[in-house]
Amino acid sequence: MRFSVPRSLSPSPVRRQQRRSKSTFGLLTDSEESDISESDEPDSDAFCYASESEVPQPPITPRAKIKTTAEQRHIEDTVTAIRLRTRHHDPYEEWEKQTRKDSFRVARKQQTARQLQIHDELDQARIQESRRRAALHARQMAEVEAQLNSLKLKQQKEEDTLRKGWQERDKLLWQRIDSVIQLEEDKVRARLEAERKVREQEERKRQEEEMQKRQAEEKQRKEEEDKRKAVEDAERRRIEEEKEKEEAEKRRIQEEERLNTEADQRKAAGLTIAVEDWRNARRILMTLKKETMRPIKSSKGSKSAWGEQRRKITPKIGQLTNDPKSIRDITDFIHDQVIMPPHRHHPMLYTGLLSSLAKTILLQAETEVTAEKKAAIPLAQVAFALLDRLEMFPDIFFAKLVERCGGWPLPCAVPPTDENGQPWADDAARIKAMGYRRSVQQDVAREPIVEYMGRVAGVMRLYFHILKIPPQTRPMHPMFQLPRCWMWLARILADHALLESVVGAQLIYTALDVLGSHALEVWGHQWVKMLELVYQGVTVGFAEGRFIGGTTAVGMSARTRVQMEVERIMAAAR
Repeated sequence: MRFSVPRSLSPSPVRRQQRRSKSTFGLLTDSEESDISESDEPDSDAFCYASESEVPQPPITPRAKIKTTAEQRHIEDTVTAIRLRTRHHDPYEEWEKQTRKDSFRVARKQQTARQLQIHDELDQARIQESRRRAALHARQMAEVEAQLNSLKLKQQKEEDTLRKGWQERDKLLWQRIDSVIQLEEDKVRARLEAERKVREQEERKRQEEEMQKRQAEEKQRKEEEDKRKAVEDAERRRIEEEKEKEEAEKRRIQEEERLNTEADQRKAAGLTIAVEDWRNARRILMTLKKETMRPIKSSKGSKSAWGEQRRKITPKIGQLTNDPKSIRDITDFIHDQVIMPPHRHHPMLYTGLLSSLAKTILLQAETEVTAEKKAAIPLAQVAFALLDRLEMFPDIFFAKLVERCGGWPLPCAVPPTDENGQPWADDAARIKAMGYRRSVQQDVAREPIVEYMGRVAGVMRLYFHILKIPPQTRPMHPMFQLPRCWMWLARILADHALLESVVGAQLIYTALDVLGSHALEVWGHQWVKMLELVYQGVTVGFAEGRFIGGTTAVGMSARTRVQMEVERIMAAAR
């Protein structure tokens, strides 16, 4: 059931709405109802029509008939509730008022900021206008100065034209005078020249006769001298060749006698000489190429399987970082999934994969370690772990190391014969065995010495870092034990040809940089004696006029690095 509440009569549909401070939800307050009931006259401030005819008729409001007392009481309760509601304090209106105040405050703040911005923009505009005027003034001044300069140049050009005219006039006058004088002088000079030519011709004939006579005598004397010198040079060369052959044969016999004398002692101690180590590594390398890689590459199935596994190694080695987890994960991946999977590879394929693994590690050392020394540390840890866990890998890795660096890992000079005792096929084969790459220039047989030295130093830095790592469970292969560092330095100090090489000096610096301080802790005073020999070779010289690294600019630079490294090791030990 719906109920209506009586409303006051509105004098007009367009009456101005009076703003109330409080919401009444569309109902009149008690005071308004009492005012309406007491007087039918509008207030003095109310709106009035001009005439009675303009007043509209009030709408007829139907009155609800109250039938029972319950309905009457319900209506009264409703009205009472509405009145109580109208007297209730409305937080929303308070919030609305506060919102208006805040909006006004924000608007005033924004207006102030805008005015400041406008003032700044006007200041900037005035500054730009002043700058523009200054630039315009400078440009106008430059134009005026340019105009003045052009007028000055024009005046100077006119003066130069007049001056040149006077100079030409004087020049023509003096030319006529000089021509007359020159004519007379030419006549006298022609007569004197004719007489001189006659005398010179007679003198020339006399000198030519004497010259021919002297040349004939000189030619005869020179022929006799050349014959005598040729005979003397041939005799001297023959004597020197014989002497060199005798000395070489004597040194060879002494070396063989010394090696034969020490052979039993070396055999008992388990030691070898550098040439024997090189031949053994070269023999393993040639066996690997002929009996493993050649059959694998000749068979399509074996080549496909080998290539598939090899392609898994290269990206892993390239992703290596100096992080223990990365080193462990890559090592386990190569060992468990590539080289030693649950389904074992054929022995030939296994050997081929070991060769590819060694080549990948060494190539990574040539590129990464050459650019950044610290890259050798994680690479050496992976190589050390694989050398310890994979069978046959130490021999193959060292053979590939000798292939990439020649005789420097031992160290020794590459002998004039191959491992089978046969002479090299050509110079290119021996250069390749020394570790050199082909040069990009067609007229050069091998790469420059600086590039070769950088590559070999990067690979040898990896090798020295492997020697530095202590074994965990069992002894490593003899070629990868720490005593090889002492043997390597002792051998290179005993060979003067290797010491004078720039590569030898650079590798000595690399060895001391990696193992110098560690070796001092291991061998103590004995290692100090070894460092004294090295320091003497770079400062005083190991022979008269002979120094470590030679006399070239590159060798002197490497020798300086060796000297500084020895001084650093000894300074840290104090």
